[in-house]
Amino acid sequence: MMEIPKPGTTVSTKDAIAICNAHGKTDLARRLQDNLDRLPAEWIFDGCSCWYQTWRGHPVYQVCFWHDVAYLIGGDEAMRLEADLELALGLVRMTRSVDFAEITLAGVRIGGAGAWRKNFSWGYGQKAAA
Repeated sequence: MMEIPKPGTTVSTKDAIAICNAHGKTDLARRLQDNLDRLPAEWIFDGCSCWYQTWRGHPVYQVCFWHDVAYLIGGDEAMRLEADLELALGLVRMTRSVDFAEITLAGVRIGGAGAWRKNFSWGYGQKAAA
């Protein structure tokens, strides 16, 4: 099985599709494939943006990878909420810490809005219309 990249790794979007498929994240793989013309050929996975990469010995950056892929692609606000909730659930499953997951969820709901236009904001991978 293809490994989830470590933070700081340059990831090609085509490799991200393969990683998603290898881990059963076929919905994300399809969304990447459907948006290839609007996404960068490669991008740097920064792990859990502005946050912990491990929590009490758990490599939480692995859960953040799926969240970063969803944020790279973007979409409507319902898709963003779904991505954020999946992140929180993944963190609970990995760490068994509801507090950590809830604090992380609050952070991404506030700090991840597309209006901030940061390299971690919702839809950050979408190329500007020509």
